[in-house]
Amino acid sequence: MSAFRHLLAVMLLVPSLAFAQATAERPPSEAERGRLEQALRDQGFRDWGKIQLDRGIWEVEDAMDRQGARRDLRILPGELRIVATDIDDRLANTEETMRIEASLRRLGYREFGRIKLDDGLWNVDRALAADGQRYDLTLERETLRVLYREREG
Repeated sequence: MSAFRHLLAVMLLVPSLAFAQATAERPPSEAERGRLEQALRDQGFRDWGKIQLDRGIWEVEDAMDRQGARRDLRILPGELRIVATDIDDRLANTEETMRIEASLRRLGYREFGRIKLDDGLWNVDRALAADGQRYDLTLERETLRVLYREREG
């Protein structure tokens, strides 16, 4: 099994741990770039700018869609599926806050700071985990799956 496939398997089995360790921003390797560019073409994009991995999620700048509009994208590393585009940033409303907090409580978190939609992904500040540590979390917008967590301070 290639090193990339092994890492991918680990990331799919233990997403919180894998994403927590992928903190450094970096450009894609040649192989990653090839897969990312093919995924972008498959999803209707024909031109794009800088691509980098940031906080466990691929960021693509200025991708041009079929209509000629340019947008920034966020892509999950394992599935190469676009999960977010440059959507207006805002704080969660009451209903969204309740839904997000309930989902995180099922995962063992019990206190939460600010919850904000940022570039199409939910960011939860200072979530207190069962291990007593506080984490900043990034969640997929619809499924509320934890894509990334970073221990505070």
